[in-house]
Amino acid sequence: MRNTLLLWVGAILLAGCGGADEAADSAADGGSPEASAEREETVFDPMVGTMDRARGVEDLGMSRKDEMDAALEQAD
Repeated sequence: MRNTLLLWVGAILLAGCGGADEAADSAADGGSPEASAEREETVFDPMVGTMDRARGVEDLGMSRKDEMDAALEQAD
């Protein structure tokens, strides 16, 4: 009995601690999450920028590889 009561109290506390999802709120208003508010700066912004630059370098390398593959195909 006591374990069941503790389980219910824990579940109620966890449910009460959850906040509203901002994406769901903005979708209900008819706007996209990106357009509804300006993006706030976070501590992870430098890492996100680094990952974006890494993707750009990877895309550049893949395009060069594709060019080399095409040149090798024509050479055969």
